[in-house]
Amino acid sequence: MAAATAPGKDLFSIRNLCIILGLVSFAVYFNTIWNGFVMDDVMVLKENRMVLKGASAIPELLTTPHMRGYLIIPNDLYRPLSLVMFALEYSLFGLSPAMHHLFNILTFAGCSIMLFIFLHKFFDGKRVALAFISALIFAVHPVHTEVVANIKSRDELMCFFFAFWSLNVYMNYMRDGKILQLLLGAFLFYLSIISKETVIAFVGVIPVLFFIYKNDDKKRAMLITAATLVAFGIFMGVRSSVLNAYDANNPAANVEFIDNALSGAPDMPLTAVQVFTTKMVVMGHYLKLMFLPYPLVSTYSYNAIPFADLADIRFWASLLVYGALIYFMVTRFIKDRKDPWAFAIMLYLATIFLFSNFPFLMGAELAERFAFFASAGTCLLIGLAIERWIIKGIANDVSQLKTGKVLAILAPLCLLYGGWAAARNAEWKDNVTLYKADVQRAPNDCRLYHNVGSALAEEEYEKEPDSLKKRAIDDEAIGYLRKGAEIYPGYADLYVEIGRIYDRQKRYDSAIKYNSMALKMNPTNFTANNNMGSALLTAGRYRDAIPYFQLALQYNPTFKYAYLNMARCYQQLQRFDSSLINFRHMLEFEPQNIDLYTEIGTAHFMMQNYDSANYYYQLVMKQKPEDPNIVNNIGAVLLNQKKYAEAIPYFQKAVAMSPGYFNAYTNLARSYYFAGQYQAAIETINKEIQIDQQQSIKDIPYIALSYQKLGNMAEAKRYEAISRQYWSNFKLE
Repeated sequence: MAAATAPGKDLFSIRNLCIILGLVSFAVYFNTIWNGFVMDDVMVLKENRMVLKGASAIPELLTTPHMRGYLIIPNDLYRPLSLVMFALEYSLFGLSPAMHHLFNILTFAGCSIMLFIFLHKFFDGKRVALAFISALIFAVHPVHTEVVANIKSRDELMCFFFAFWSLNVYMNYMRDGKILQLLLGAFLFYLSIISKETVIAFVGVIPVLFFIYKNDDKKRAMLITAATLVAFGIFMGVRSSVLNAYDANNPAANVEFIDNALSGAPDMPLTAVQVFTTKMVVMGHYLKLMFLPYPLVSTYSYNAIPFADLADIRFWASLLVYGALIYFMVTRFIKDRKDPWAFAIMLYLATIFLFSNFPFLMGAELAERFAFFASAGTCLLIGLAIERWIIKGIANDVSQLKTGKVLAILAPLCLLYGGWAAARNAEWKDNVTLYKADVQRAPNDCRLYHNVGSALAEEEYEKEPDSLKKRAIDDEAIGYLRKGAEIYPGYADLYVEIGRIYDRQKRYDSAIKYNSMALKMNPTNFTANNNMGSALLTAGRYRDAIPYFQLALQYNPTFKYAYLNMARCYQQLQRFDSSLINFRHMLEFEPQNIDLYTEIGTAHFMMQNYDSANYYYQLVMKQKPEDPNIVNNIGAVLLNQKKYAEAIPYFQKAVAMSPGYFNAYTNLARSYYFAGQYQAAIETINKEIQIDQQQSIKDIPYIALSYQKLGNMAEAKRYEAISRQYWSNFKLE
C-alpha cells in the first residue's frame, strides 16, 4: 500500500492524483476561454470603476462595499477579495475575457484538489480511492458550470478554495500542534469569508469536524474553533465598519419580487403556507440538481418554480426525502460518531441551508451557484455509494480505480457529467446565446424573457451593421419582452426596455407610453426615470426631461448615464455651467472617456472660457491627434481669441484630414480674412460653395469684403449684391 500512495512513485501517488484532478478540471472547462463577459461580469469587472483603476485601487476595494464601484445599494455586502484579484488581472492583462476565464478555471482546479486533499486527510490516508472518486465527480459535475463559466463567481470559487485549504491546514495543526499552522488556518478562513460569506456554514462544521471526527486532541480542537470564531468576529467587525461608513448596512431593505418570488408582490400576496411549501420545493430542486443536473438555467425568477401548497406532490416529495436524509444521518451518527455518511449529509445540509430561504430570504429564489459548496457533500455521498456497492470494501488501494467494475461506473458518469458541463459552457459564450438557450428550458421564467430581449436589443443590435437586420432584431426583442409581460404584467423592467427600443426608433410617443407604464408600477425605478428623460430629450423637450434624470440620480446616485443625459439637456438649453457640472460627474465614472473631455471643452467654449476650452481640447488632441474635429476645435478657440495666424494651420490640417469638412473650411476662410490674407479667404470660400452651396451663403459677404480689401471694387459690388439676396442689411464697409 505504501508504494501505491507514496508521492512520485507511480500514477496513483497523491501528487499525481492531484495533477490528474487539475487536468480533468481544466479539460472540462477549457472551452470557457473563448467566452466573453456575461451577466453580472459587467458589475464586478467590465464597468466597475474601482476595479478598472487596476492594482492602485486595492486599498479602496478593501475598504468599500462590494458593489460600490458600480452602484450604490442600501444593503450591500463586503466581499473585496475577488475584486482585488480582478484589479490585479486588469493591471496585467487589461479587459481580457480569456485571461479572466483562465483564472476561474485554475481556481476551480485548485478547489477540486483541495477537496481531494481534505478527504484524503479526513480518512487518515486510508481511503485514497474514495477521496479521489469523490473529488473527480466534483471536478466534472455540471452544476458547477455557472460558478466557473461566469467570471463574477470568482468569489464563490475563492471562498471554496480558501475554506478547504484552511481545513487542511487545521488538520495539520491537529497532527503537529504548531502554532503557525493554527494561525495560517485562521488566516485562510478569513480569506475565504472576505471572498464570500458562504463559508459561515463552516463555523458550525469546524467544531463537529474537530471535536468528533478528528478529535485526537481536545485542546487543539478548542483552539481551532476559537481561532475560527476570532477570524469570523474580525470579519463581522470590519464588515460592519465598512458598510456603516457608506450607509450600506440596511438589512431591512426589500428583496425584489422579480429576484425572489418568495418575497411576494402587492398584486400577488402569498400565504405563510405557500411560502413554506414553496421553500421546501426549492430545497427539493437543489437536491435534484445534485444527482440529475438538468435542466441548468442562469436565473430562476417568478414562475420558474411555481408556487406550491399542501396539495402539491413536489412539496411532499421534498419533505419526505429531506426527512429521510436527516433520519439516516442521525441514526448513522448515533451508531458511529465518526460515520462518513453522516458527515457527508451534514456537510450538504449545513451549506445548502444558508440558501434555503428559511433563515432569511436570499437575493434569488434559487441559483446553481448556491449549490457549489453543498455539492462537496453530495459528491462524497456518491463516492461512498460507489465504494460500498461497486468496490464493495474500503477504498484504500487506489489501483482499484483501474478495475473494470469501477471504470464501468466512473467512465460513463464522468463522460456524461463532463460532456454536459462542456456543452453548457459553450452556452455561456455571451448573453444572447445563454438566455436563448435557457428560455427554451424554462419557458415560464419571467426574467429570462427580459434578459433575452435586453441582450438582443443592446448587444446583438450594436454588433449588426445592416439597418434592416437591426430592425428585425428590435422586433424579435420586443416579442420576447411582451411574452415576459404575459407571464407577469407587473414587471416594470420589461416596459422600460420596450420604451428604450421605441426611443431608438424615434417613436417617442410609444417610448413615453411604455416608460410611463413602468413608472406607474415602480416610481423609484431609476432606469425607467432615465429612459423617460431620454425619450423627452430626443423629442426636444429638454426642460421636461431634466426632472426625470434628477429622479434617476436620487434613486441611484451612481447611474452615470443620467448625468450624461442631463448635461446634454442643459447644453441644449444653453445652461453651460450646469452642463459642465454633470459632465464632470460623468467623468468621475469614466475618467478614460476622452469624448467627455471634448464635451467639457465645448461647454467652456460656449461660455467663452477659451483658455479652459483649449486645455481640454489639448488633452483630447494628445489621445486623438488625427481627429479633424478636435483639430478644428482648437483652431476655433484661437480664432475666437483673435489669434488668426495661429489658428490657420489647425484649420488647414483639419481640411487636409477631411476634404469635405465644411466647418473647418468656413473657419479657415474667416481666419484668412481677419489675418489679412484676402485672396486665400476668397479661394477657401469658393471651395466651401463646391461642398455645400446652401450653407456657404453665410460666408459670401467675406468674399465681397475681401475683394474690397484687395481694391477690386467691381467684384466686391457683385458679391455685395449676391449677399443682399440673403442678408438684406449687408453693406460694404
